[in-house]
Parts: sequence; structure tokens; C-alpha cells
Amino acid sequence: MTLLKKLQWSIGLLLFFFVLPVIAGQLPFNKQASTPIKPPEDKQVVFAATNLPEQTALELTNEQTNEQTNVQDPFKVLLLFTHSQEAYQPMVKAVSGKAEVYDDKTNIFNLQDAVTKHFSMNGIQTDVLDVDVMKVMKAEGKTFPQAYNTVRPYLEKRLQEQSYNLVIDLHRDSAQRNATTITHNNESYARVAIVVGAEHKNYRWNTAYAESLSVAMNDIVPKVSRGVISKSGDNVDGRYNQDLAKEMIIIELGGIDNTEEELNRTIAVIGKAISKTFVTESNS
Repeated sequence: MTLLKKLQWSIGLLLFFFVLPVIAGQLPFNKQASTPIKPPEDKQVVFAATNLPEQTALELTNEQTNEQTNVQDPFKVLLLFTHSQEAYQPMVKAVSGKAEVYDDKTNIFNLQDAVTKHFSMNGIQTDVLDVDVMKVMKAEGKTFPQAYNTVRPYLEKRLQEQSYNLVIDLHRDSAQRNATTITHNNESYARVAIVVGAEHKNYRWNTAYAESLSVAMNDIVPKVSRGVISKSGDNVDGRYNQDLAKEMIIIELGGIDNTEEELNRTIAVIGKAISKTFVTESNS
């Protein structure tokens, strides 16, 4: 072999070993193919809680809004006393020693706190037309038959300012004990009569309210309501200011001989009957 051929052989051998790793790297196999590849682990991302005052206030506002959406407006009653100084003899006698049926201090007007309390216990909001009508009449020199005209502007103004679900003009009947008292479960109650004037446009509406309330009261205490009395004709008012509101009635609460305890028991019955008849119905 000549020197030239030996040199060519040596160069070719060197080139073979130089390019061998390069060629091997291009071949379609992986030296680590026998080693299983682990899938990536799922990692739970935890976000920090938001404690910004604005966020807390927004959440609170949302909660309050949701609560308010489910809250009904309260059932509102307006209470007035056209014959504000009508009195009950046992109550007047306990204070002054005299058995009077009219008194400027101890009278039906003083029952407003008891009515408000019992009504509130039954979910009823009570506003009182705080006018001693008979005191105003005396100051203005008016006679008894002018009572409804005397209270009318006060009532009209209030009804223009606010709306009510029921308006009750509370009176005391002049009848004696045997007609105005009933016993139920060994407890005595002052009976009521509900009066509606029949000579005005709201007559049928007022009557419907009166009859519903009367039935509900008798469901609680049988015969505690003497029923609904419709009045019209000569020598009666005929409207009793009920033309001012479809939801207005007169309640004659007991008579001249009823005691404070009997009146309170019946006021409780009235509150329950209103709740049963009107409040529950309006929220259903």
C-alpha cells in the first residue's frame, strides 16, 4: 500500500467516527423510551379571601336587599274617636267615685294605648288621630250632633297624607250590660256592634269590611260581635265620614257598664280578628 492510500484511509476512518454521533442522534428512537413519563400533577389553586371594607359592605347590602324583598309592608290601621269623651261607668267610678257615662278625663279616648298594644301583638301598625274631638267641640260651642263634621277636616287631612289598610272609629254603645256583655270559657267580654252608614258611595265596601271582621270575631269568641248595623234615614248621619275611605268602619266597643278587663279582652279579640281576616290575607 502506498503512502497516499494509507493517508486517504486514515482520513476516511476519522470522518466516520466524527459523523457517527450526529447520525445516531437523527435515528427515530429515544434512549429513555422505556422510562414511563409521569403526567403533570393537578394542583389546587387557593385564592386569598377578600377583606376589603367595600366588599363587605356590598355583601351586607345585598343580604339586606334580599331580606327586604321578602318582607311585606305592615298592615296599617288608623284609629280615631269621634265621641272622644264617651265613658264606661265602672272605670269612671274607680277614679272619681262617680258613675258617669261621659267624662273629660277617664274615657274611651284613653283606650288608645291598649288598642295599639294588642294590635301590635298581631302584626298591626296603629296610628292614632290624636284629636279630642269633644274637647274641640266644647271650645267652639258645637253641639253633639256636629261631632262628625268637627272631626272630618282632621281625618280628611290625615288620609291625604297617608294611606291605611283599615280605619276604625271607636265608640261606646249606650246599651246596658245585659246587651253588651257575654261570657266565654268563664271569662266575660264586652260585645261589639259594627256600624256602617248607608248613604254614601262607599257603603258596600265598608259593609264588606264590617261583615268580614264580624264573622272573624265570632269565630274566636262566639257572639262577641252583635253583627253589622246599617244606618240611614231621618235623625242619623248616614255616612259617618265613611265616604272618605272604603276601608272605614265604626266599632261600638261594649256599653256603659263594661269593665276595663272586659274591654281589654275584646280589644285582643279585635286584633286577632283583623290579623286573621286582613293581615294574613294581604301577605299571602
